[in-house]
Amino acid sequence: TATPPSWPTGTMFPFKVRKWMGLACFRSLVVSSSSIRQKKLIHKLREEKAFREEMRHFREKIEDFRKEMWDFRSKMRAFRGEILGFWEEERLFWEEEKTFWKEEKAFWEMEKSFREEEKAFWKKYRIFWKKDRAFWKEDNTLWERDRNVLQEDKVLWEEEKALWVEERALLEEEKVLWEDKKSLWEEENALWEEEKAAWVEGVVPIVEQLVLEGGHRQVSGRPRSPASSRGRA
Repeated sequence: TATPPSWPTGTMFPFKVRKWMGLACFRSLVVSSSSIRQKKLIHKLREEKAFREEMRHFREKIEDFRKEMWDFRSKMRAFRGEILGFWEEERLFWEEEKTFWKEEKAFWEMEKSFREEEKAFWKKYRIFWKKDRAFWKEDNTLWERDRNVLQEDKVLWEEEKALWVEERALLEEEKVLWEDKKSLWEEENALWEEEKAAWVEGVVPIVEQLVLEGGHRQVSGRPRSPASSRGRA
């Protein structure tokens, strides 16, 4: 009896498995690169937020310094007015002048400290923007690389899609071939059954005839010649 054909196995298309494995590794590299870039961006945004907060505090210091300066100018105007209006009170004037010069000295000391802070701030500001410019340059490089990787991944996906369509067509063809083999197998079994039946129909009458001839030989007591037996058969 003929054996039926088996269904197709996964070993018929080994190239597809290797292709998918390669794509999986490639996509893991893309995901890892995007994660590193995202962490750098988050860290950069936090640094920029802290720097802007420091800039806001420094602006508040500038406003306070301006208020102090305007207050000092008001005191200078008042002092000049006192000089013009109160020459007779020279002793009190000199006391007030002494106090004024003390306040002026304190003001200039405060201004000196402010200028030093301003100098340090602008130095830090320049360093920050140099780092910021280098960061965005590196980020643009990473973005271009990720875009190229995604473009290559898109091309590979299109190739994989085409291979999948081709594989599906091959499977359909193999299915049709399997159906044809199945039909041939059924026809072969049917022919074998017919041949078996024909063989049985042809052999049984011969056996019965041989049995009858053997019985006549025993009755007559004379054996039949081989030629007559072959002729009858």
